[in-house]
Amino acid sequence: MTHTDDCIFCKIVKRQIPASVVFEDEHCMAFMDIYPVSRGHCLLIPKKHFVNLLDVDLDVVAHMARRLCELTRRVKAVLSPDGVLSAVANGEGAGQEVPHLHFHVIPRSKGDPFGFRFPPNYREKMADRSELDKLAKAIRGV
Repeated sequence: MTHTDDCIFCKIVKRQIPASVVFEDEHCMAFMDIYPVSRGHCLLIPKKHFVNLLDVDLDVVAHMARRLCELTRRVKAVLSPDGVLSAVANGEGAGQEVPHLHFHVIPRSKGDPFGFRFPPNYREKMADRSELDKLAKAIRGV
């Protein structure tokens, strides 16, 4: 298993830093976030160090997707929130603060103060179809 010595999540995997572990298996670990956005906020990480979705092995992230569904269902069953946000930030520009792939599982309530919302006017101007088609073609071609 590959770890990075200065990565806080790798230290959690190696049991060098305590964590309130929800579950773990050969490939991933889920634990409670120590700075929760809401009660029940969990993180799901791969045990092997990957910075984000841009460098993770596809078999690892496929396994994590199944475990993400399981974690989300468990959080919903225990806390009965109005909804559960599952999110991942890829890179500093997207808000990633810890450079180790991690999925947030955040219980949400209607009207809670958490700000992961689209700007109020984002639906005022629909995107140009030709621009969307060009982007789709470019992304498809990679």
